[in-house]
Amino acid sequence: MSQPTALLSTLPQSSTSHQSSLEDEKRGSPEIREIISSNDLYHILGVPRSQSVDSRALRQAYLSRSRACHPDKFPGDPDATYAFQKVAVAYDVLSKPSSKRKYDSQPPHVQVDVFAFHSADYAGNTLKDVLRSVLCDFLDGNLEMVHMLLRALGDLSPSLELSDESIDSVLSVLRGVRESMLTCRTCVVALHAECIRVLELQSALRQLPYLDITSRSRLTIQLTRLTLTLPITLEKAIEEQRSNTSLHRQPTNHDRDNRRVVLLPRRVSLLIRGIDLVLARLEQVLA
Repeated sequence: MSQPTALLSTLPQSSTSHQSSLEDEKRGSPEIREIISSNDLYHILGVPRSQSVDSRALRQAYLSRSRACHPDKFPGDPDATYAFQKVAVAYDVLSKPSSKRKYDSQPPHVQVDVFAFHSADYAGNTLKDVLRSVLCDFLDGNLEMVHMLLRALGDLSPSLELSDESIDSVLSVLRGVRESMLTCRTCVVALHAECIRVLELQSALRQLPYLDITSRSRLTIQLTRLTLTLPITLEKAIEEQRSNTSLHRQPTNHDRDNRRVVLLPRRVSLLIRGIDLVLARLEQVLA
């Protein structure tokens, strides 16, 4: 069996259960039913078949699909788990040039078993790796822009009292978010929606004419607002995780990783919310 041929048979193939679930329109979602009814990797990800696939578009499609069928959204639904695994495999095959070429070389009428030999944790690990990559790359390339915008905002809105120390405290918290991506499972999963939004905004920005200053400024403000509110989103997710852990079960290693994440200082939280409010008003002016 060749290597993408080796990639569709340790996943639960249980044809009986999946045929019955396909007939049950009340379970899962239309996207889940669409994913589990197809073995075409392009169709599973919702991208057009082509010789070259844009890596950014592929990541965006994967994150959107994986969020739509994530098992946490459909607890106890085996179809969601199966779809989540299929989406991960589809991304893995199509994101690597060598495995994509092998898959594309198969005649369309040949049933290729690309879902074999993956552990139970494979889909979850794939998602975490992609989310980490998107967020870390985004923060690495975006912090300088945030720094400059905050300085300009301090001049425009003296009431914010954006001193160098205040700006440094915000940037320090954002760097902490990046570090959290490397150690905290809850942190990674909590920012799934934000990752998708990052890719959407970056794609929209790339497509704008260079001289469309108004639209570029508006999207830049949206990216900055998204960046600044990452710590707040993260704090909320960690607090919910800690609350659920204390109420329902014994802590796991993942929970202990979460405890090492320092929550947002109240002073910085209030500062970020104030900055976000001013940026929201500027965004409305540019709309």
